[in-house]
Amino acid sequence: MLPNPDRADLPTVASPSACPAGRPARRRYRAAVLGLLAALPATLVAFGPAAPAEAQRRVIGGAVVSTADHPWMVAVASRQQFGNGRSGQFCGGALVTPTKVVTAAHCFYDEAKGRRVERPGLKVVVGRDDLRGSVGREVPVEAVWIHPDYAFAANMNDVAVLTLTESQGARPVIDLVGQGDTEPYREGNRAQVYGWGDTSGKGDYSPTLRGVDVSVIPDRTCAQAYPGGSDGHFDARGMVCAGAEKGGKDACQGDSGGPLVVAGRLAGLVSWGTGCAEAAHPGVYTRVAAVADAVRSVL
Repeated sequence: MLPNPDRADLPTVASPSACPAGRPARRRYRAAVLGLLAALPATLVAFGPAAPAEAQRRVIGGAVVSTADHPWMVAVASRQQFGNGRSGQFCGGALVTPTKVVTAAHCFYDEAKGRRVERPGLKVVVGRDDLRGSVGREVPVEAVWIHPDYAFAANMNDVAVLTLTESQGARPVIDLVGQGDTEPYREGNRAQVYGWGDTSGKGDYSPTLRGVDVSVIPDRTCAQAYPGGSDGHFDARGMVCAGAEKGGKDACQGDSGGPLVVAGRLAGLVSWGTGCAEAAHPGVYTRVAAVADAVRSVL
């Protein structure tokens, strides 16, 4: 689990270059946060030692964006657990119906123990660009559905659906890609990822929503980047990679569960990776086309 930037008694997230080599790949939530990073120096991006394969993902190389343009983008929050400074945000998510939000299953797991945990006072923050403010709404969550075949250790089927207590009415939602759809995952397809995560690799979590353009990475390339062991294992049956050929653009801590959007549809969810924005290790996302039917069954 990653440090909570609202808690002064906890250490800040180390930069990729400060992380010990040989640690497993990490998931990308803030304990945990995901954020878009301002571009990192090329040497740091490409050659920093690997960070854990568990949950590490922030938006790097991105720019400030607005929920006015991306109204389905939401923050998943627990003020009781993560403090008030950033509205209690610890993951991202996407509104797919007026009462349902899709996010990552690992946001509801203890990183160290590998088991499900409660998030007290769980809410979804809607229509708030700046987490330090009060614009928008904080909507309570009444139920959390985790994919029945979610495998924490293997990072497979990393998807959850949150049911809101209040309908968001006419607020625009985002469509999921279809089950088995392959078109969104063609090599080189342009995609966008969004979040409030770390933007420097040093625990500088963005208070404002950020987004970055990335490209879909071929499955064969991702399999070479993540063959197993400390770097984690990529499985194309349920995962997809995205990033930039030379690194410098990625999601990271605090971005977990946030949307990877291809041609206006939800194609991926920020899941895990080694380091952030490394040329040799692109970000790994839940492949929505592999879980779309299961998700739709609970919408």
